[in-house]
Amino acid sequence: MNLFKNVPKTIWLIALGHLVADLSPGALYVALPFLKAKFALSYAEVSAIVLTQNLASSVSQPLFGYISDQKHRLWLMPVGCMITGIFMAASLLVPNYLLVMVCTAISGLGNSAFHPEAAKTVNFIGGREKGKAVSIFSLGGYAGVALGSMLLAVLLLGGQSPLILIYTLPSILIGVALFYEINKIPCPEVKGKGSLGTLKDCVNWPLFALLGMILTRATVTSGISTFVPLYYVSHLGGSEIYASSLLTVYLAAGAVGTMFGGILSDRYGSKLVMMYSILPIALLMYWFLSANGILIFVILALIGILLSATATSSLVLTQRMMPQNVGLASGFTLGFSVGLGTMGVLGLGWAADHWGITLVFDILVLLPIIGFILTMFIREPQHHLEVKKARMDTSNS
Repeated sequence: MNLFKNVPKTIWLIALGHLVADLSPGALYVALPFLKAKFALSYAEVSAIVLTQNLASSVSQPLFGYISDQKHRLWLMPVGCMITGIFMAASLLVPNYLLVMVCTAISGLGNSAFHPEAAKTVNFIGGREKGKAVSIFSLGGYAGVALGSMLLAVLLLGGQSPLILIYTLPSILIGVALFYEINKIPCPEVKGKGSLGTLKDCVNWPLFALLGMILTRATVTSGISTFVPLYYVSHLGGSEIYASSLLTVYLAAGAVGTMFGGILSDRYGSKLVMMYSILPIALLMYWFLSANGILIFVILALIGILLSATATSSLVLTQRMMPQNVGLASGFTLGFSVGLGTMGVLGLGWAADHWGITLVFDILVLLPIIGFILTMFIREPQHHLEVKKARMDTSNS
């Protein structure tokens, strides 16, 4: 395809690493009903597992990003891949809830180590088409989350068994491959190291509005991923395979949105893409519980496309708004704001325990509207607006 003809092979390699690193976040959501039954957990305790992984993989991401802005540390990518997969498998084999939380946290830290360095490297290699490069990178992540959910669902068919160890193989194999290749990956020199001083120059209300929008979008994303399997398995008594199929369709559809999100951001600007993506999610969530049959899959697929388009656009825009702190920007977007958003999942779990799980989906109707309002206060960097105008003039001439 001409669209991807000039994409460097390095970007595809890092995207494959992203796929492996993000198998675990997808697998975790399928593991929740298994862990709930194994340890007789409440909805709040189940949500705490999600919160633990996401906080471990998010709160530390800005720190990894700041370190990455000082000096390229490509070894973080293979190390992060391997730690994430190994400890995700361990969380399913340990004998008590406390060790589940410990292994989940370590898995999250491995995920955190991978993302800022990888996203920064992709940003540099992407050149003028950073949106396309980030889209391919994000595509790996969405594919990983989707495949992780289906892979673990198959491995858990017979309950806990040594087959779970198979889950670690992709992480180990790709981690070794990345170790072999990191000396061949180009590392463009950064024009001035990112610092707290350069960060201070970027802090303004449009950036806070963007991070707030990311927070609300992340809460919706994690809320759907957490409570759709629980709704169909624990609440309705359905099968794990059906629930994982719904989750896989939702997450796989995100691969479509993540490609369009970055490419359209290059052409029309990230703010416009986010505005047109996030508001329709409210209407789709309103329809979700009353739908049945194939319509459920269609609704979840549309939601997945729109959420991922918003996610890719927000990553591109945050990197543009923080040009000398690209690693830190990636850490904030991929990690910290997402982690804060998953704190909302704990609140959703508390609400489900007290008022029923259907109330969770009512709350998820409201959040995209809040995200849309925040998007109204975001501004594109002036330099990018000028580049976008030049491209439009060229295409019209």
